[in-house]
Amino acid sequence: METNEIVECIRPLLARFSEDEVVVRRLVTTDGTFDALCHQYGRVTDLLKAYEARADQEAEVEWLKKRRAVLEEELLTRIEGYQPQ
Repeated sequence: METNEIVECIRPLLARFSEDEVVVRRLVTTDGTFDALCHQYGRVTDLLKAYEARADQEAEVEWLKKRRAVLEEELLTRIEGYQPQ
């Protein structure tokens, strides 16, 4: 994965968990599941921003907020459980 692609992938996650940047960068390049979760988190965050801008999307906004919270919990569990090799 190219450096720019990594940065774009983890940008939303780093906005939320900036104190764990080193671990996030390492996990995104070494753990395929973590990388996939980062991509999902970015997509959900982008969708949430788009739906929040529209007045008639309350149900979608609530669902996306719940989905983002689930992804945050799973990502944080992986970040906190990371053991350097």
